[in-house]
Amino acid sequence: MSSGFLPLFPSLVQVLDNYTVLDFETTGVSGSKGQVIEIGALKGAGAKVTARFHALIKLQGELPPKITEITGITATDLENGIDERSAFTILQEFIGDSVVVAHNAPFDLGFLYNTYRRLKLKPTQHPFLDTLSVCRLRQPSPRSLQAMCQTYGIKHSHWHRALPDATATLYLLHKLHEEASIDPFLNKIVVNPKYGSPKLLPPFAEIISPPDSPYTRSSLSSS
Repeated sequence: MSSGFLPLFPSLVQVLDNYTVLDFETTGVSGSKGQVIEIGALKGAGAKVTARFHALIKLQGELPPKITEITGITATDLENGIDERSAFTILQEFIGDSVVVAHNAPFDLGFLYNTYRRLKLKPTQHPFLDTLSVCRLRQPSPRSLQAMCQTYGIKHSHWHRALPDATATLYLLHKLHEEASIDPFLNKIVVNPKYGSPKLLPPFAEIISPPDSPYTRSSLSSS
């Protein structure tokens, strides 16, 4: 069960000891304007997946045709989904006190926290690891999940569905950690200078200098 607090000494946390890889499919680009329609989550310890959670969620309103075009999810699929409150209550307990891992974590966490607040669920703050931020220091653009899977030799053909994308992120997480420890990236966001900082940051997020800054590499290597 989640304590609702980040670790007292986050610098000592080893991400792969207890983590949840999370991916959402949504109706929009921000948690304040869109709704999550599919959840994919994988709970892990070390290299082992210990639990899975997948849900399609009933939608309040109409499903934009563009979302069906991108994801293949239809309005009929969502009619047979579970209600939003049940889905996020389960997800909150599923995550517990683990580190949330996502590719572009501000996006997924933005939807997560907005939904927590809207549904008046228990206030919770999750430590997080953003694989996109790690890639911004290690790989040239583009650094989308699809591009990074190609770079690291991860086979994945079912894009834009929550559980397959979460699975791809899980493999990417381990590839990145094999390359060099990901632990210094806990709760850190490496911004793309082209777009600047996200409008809404996850709780306790620390913004790191753009990847072309020598300060960035030295600060993370000594964390």
